[in-house]
Amino acid sequence: DMDVIIVGSGVAGLSCAAVLSKYGYKVRVLESHAHAGGAAHSFEMKGKSGTYKFDSGPSLYSGLSVDEKTMKSQQRCVNPLKQVLDLVGEQVDCVRYDTWGVCLPEGDFPATVGAEPFAEDLRRLFPGEEGEAAVAEWRKLQEHMAPLAAASVAVPPAAIRFDVGLVATLLRFLPSLLNPRAVSLLGPYSKVLDEVKVQNKFIRNWLDMLCFLLSGLPADGTIAAEVAFMFAEWYRPGVQLDYPVGGSEGII
Repeated sequence: DMDVIIVGSGVAGLSCAAVLSKYGYKVRVLESHAHAGGAAHSFEMKGKSGTYKFDSGPSLYSGLSVDEKTMKSQQRCVNPLKQVLDLVGEQVDCVRYDTWGVCLPEGDFPATVGAEPFAEDLRRLFPGEEGEAAVAEWRKLQEHMAPLAAASVAVPPAAIRFDVGLVATLLRFLPSLLNPRAVSLLGPYSKVLDEVKVQNKFIRNWLDMLCFLLSGLPADGTIAAEVAFMFAEWYRPGVQLDYPVGGSEGII
């Protein structure tokens, strides 16, 4: 006597179930694991100074703690998870931050969200001509990503419908969707990097890492739309990231 059966209790499956339930459908979620959450789990490792907890999947979030006033303004948060949480009346407690420590073979440095801080990190890690060449590649990638970022946030997920009203709903977003580059959003992000001819190994590895933190997969397994959304959110003035209290499983 269920209307819908959802296989998998990851964030996507639970979001789907929550929205369907909100609109009166009888929903059952099936999960083979002992705990719900999919990749939103954690594991612990013991070290010399204590026990440390790590996320096993995505761990970079933004827009989860946006206030109601901002959500209703023209600069509203377009994070689809935030929109689902608001729809079903749930809230995730988060710690906000804009800088985190990075330990890489090239060196240890504090990474700050924003376009300019990363350019300075490149200059610090690669002094001289190598650093300037890396910054030039980064700037070129930013320029290429700008219209893709705009297209990725042009249509709020809640505006997607499955009836004839879809046409009327999408008309207001049409100008942003007509950009010929928008088709790139449907493919893997590695294809975008190849189109821009990003050769710097550090930049490619950095974006592979960010893709993994976003989706659990490197650039060749992460849809470009997800990274475009990241560029729209993370590389604007004054941006801050969110970390759910208790880790990714705090969302569940």
